[in-house]
Amino acid sequence: MGTRTINVSLGNIDKALKELQSYKKEFLAKEQFLLKRCVEEGVNIAKELCPVDFGDLQKSIQGRVEDSTGYIYTESPYAVFVEFGFGIVGATNPHPEVPPGWTYDSNSHGKDGWVYFDVKRNEFRWSNGQPSKPFMWQTAQRLSQLIPKLAREVFK
Repeated sequence: MGTRTINVSLGNIDKALKELQSYKKEFLAKEQFLLKRCVEEGVNIAKELCPVDFGDLQKSIQGRVEDSTGYIYTESPYAVFVEFGFGIVGATNPHPEVPPGWTYDSNSHGKDGWVYFDVKRNEFRWSNGQPSKPFMWQTAQRLSQLIPKLAREVFK
């Protein structure tokens, strides 16, 4: 966008107002474009950082812009357990920012763990939890470092 100079005098106030309105329209369009670019980059980063050994999780990562707000999200039902971890293993390897109310060993299984049936593998499996793999948190960290560069590109 660069520097823009508008000369204002009593004889050209209407012209100056039109230039300001044009500049505002251009600025808002670029702001929206920046938001879309940030969401696109965020989705790419999240997919890159996502643990690929978790089935459809990576494919489920999406982004959208709605009412001047960008969202990067997944609708995977187990994404939260990948992000924050669970069980005794998660408690010893927690997320960098554990949300209020998150309990790692909620059923007090401890080191004994538990057995569950894995439908995809058609077998019983044992687990005592999983460490946090904060791919979405890391996405936010990386994206926040990238935003100034994207802004310079858009508003040049």
